[in-house]
Amino acid sequence: MEKPEWVSWEEVIACIRAADDVNRKKGFHMHIADATPDEIKEDIKDGKCFVALYEDKVIGTLSYKIRNLKKWYRRGKVIYYSYDGILPEYQGSDVYFNLSDLREQSIRETGIKVYQCHTAVNNKIVIKMNQIYGYKKVLFRPNFIGCGYYSVTLVKWEDGCPFPDWYLKAMFNLSKFVTKVFFTTEGKFRPSLKRYING
Repeated sequence: MEKPEWVSWEEVIACIRAADDVNRKKGFHMHIADATPDEIKEDIKDGKCFVALYEDKVIGTLSYKIRNLKKWYRRGKVIYYSYDGILPEYQGSDVYFNLSDLREQSIRETGIKVYQCHTAVNNKIVIKMNQIYGYKKVLFRPNFIGCGYYSVTLVKWEDGCPFPDWYLKAMFNLSKFVTKVFFTTEGKFRPSLKRYING
C-alpha cells in the first residue's frame, strides 16, 4: 500500500537499514541507509513511498521521486527509483514484486515515461535484472563518501531509447574511463593527479 500517515518515516528507514546490512556483507553500502527520516520525507515529497506490512510492521518499502535532469541522456523529468529495502527474512519472497506492481501503477499515472535508477557496479544481479526490463547503462560514476565503490546509472525510455546501442556503449565506456582515471570510488579527485593539473 501507499505509506499511510500512521506508518512513521522512522519505520521506513529502519527497514532500509536492515536491508543494507545484507548488502554490506556483499561488499557494498546503500548511501540511502544513512538518511534521516526527515531527509527521506523531504527528498520524496513530489513522489510516493510504498510499504508492505505484516502485523503492522514494515517488512518492505519502495519509493520513487521525480527529478528534472539536464544530462546528455535526458533533458527533462524522470522517475527516479529510490529508498528500496526488504527485510532480510522476506527477501526472495513476493514482497518486492507486489510493491513493484503498486509503484508501477502509480508511476503510469504521472505521465512520465523515462525512468532512472543506479546501483553499485558490483551489484550484478540488480544490473542484469534491470537490463532484462529494458534499462540501458548510461553512466559509470563514483559514489558517495563512505560507500567505497563505483556506481552504474541505468535509464529506461518507455517510448523507446532515442540513442543507438553503439552510442550508449561508447558514452558509458568513456564515463568509466574518465571516472576511474580522475576520481576515487568516493568521488574525490585523485591526489596523485593534482600536481599535473596545478603544474
